Amino acid sequence: MARATRATAATRQSTRRSSRLNNQEIKNNAIVEIQQRPRRGRKPVDSSSLLDLCSSETLEKPFDHPRRSSRITPSELLRRESVLEAREAECKRRADELDARSVSLSKREDEARALMQGIATRESKAILAQLEEHFTCALCYDILAQPYSLNPGQCGHTYCALCILRHFFSRLHKACGGWHESVDCPMCRSLLVITPDRVPRLDITFPFVPNRTAAAMCESMIEKLAQSTTGSSLVVKREESEGSWPGSEWDMEWGRKKGKSKEEEEMEEENADLAGWREGGNLRTEWLKKDRRREMLHLLKYWPTLRSQDFVDLKHKLGV
Repeated sequence: MARATRATAATRQSTRRSSRLNNQEIKNNAIVEIQQRPRRGRKPVDSSSLLDLCSSETLEKPFDHPRRSSRITPSELLRRESVLEAREAECKRRADELDARSVSLSKREDEARALMQGIATRESKAILAQLEEHFTCALCYDILAQPYSLNPGQCGHTYCALCILRHFFSRLHKACGGWHESVDCPMCRSLLVITPDRVPRLDITFPFVPNRTAAAMCESMIEKLAQSTTGSSLVVKREESEGSWPGSEWDMEWGRKKGKSKEEEEMEEENADLAGWREGGNLRTEWLKKDRRREMLHLLKYWPTLRSQDFVDLKHKLGV
């Protein structure tokens, strides 16, 4: 048993040594192979072999890359030229169609603009006609500016604040600063309540009442006239006394120019009135200047305690 065990151990030891030697030999052989293997890279080109190759290819196969002009035949050129001409004609036709469409669209745009301008002009004329018919002051014959009505218990007619104040204080006596007679309405001659001399006065004796409905309507309509897009130009009005020299082109009949009809002059006057109510126009400026709400509010606030001298000072301030 002991011999067999020793023999087995010796065999294993020899196997181990032989495997180590074999592995070492494999490694050495791999190193030698790697060292002997040639390096990869570009091979040197031999000029003589390259010339021989080119000469052989040239002889075997003709040259296939001539110039571009030599490859296109005259028939091909004519065909391409005809194609280009057809395309050019098609582009020109489309350009003409686009020009025609552009002209047509511009005409339609002008027609729409003229139509809208005509609608705006008619609307402005209608608004101005309503203002002149329903919201005209009977004292200044202009559009109501800050309208105030007289005592509703008497008549209720409406006037501009500045106009009715001037009319009311025109009856004031400067010597005593009081009203010794009643003030009547300029339209219906209805008598107002006589202003009492004693203070404090009652609020019901104040002869004016603000007409807020008329004020709102006038302001909204005048604002629409100011924002209107009418393209009318200002027309200078001539009076009869603005000299018409003998032989001039202006006639003596209200400065009417020869060759113009009555309808044309009326149209020019309407356009001038509309232009005057636009932003910055003379009629709108004069209307804004008549805003004398401060005097009316001051009079209403201190009406119970105002004395004779205060009324006289207010009459001087109004320029009556």
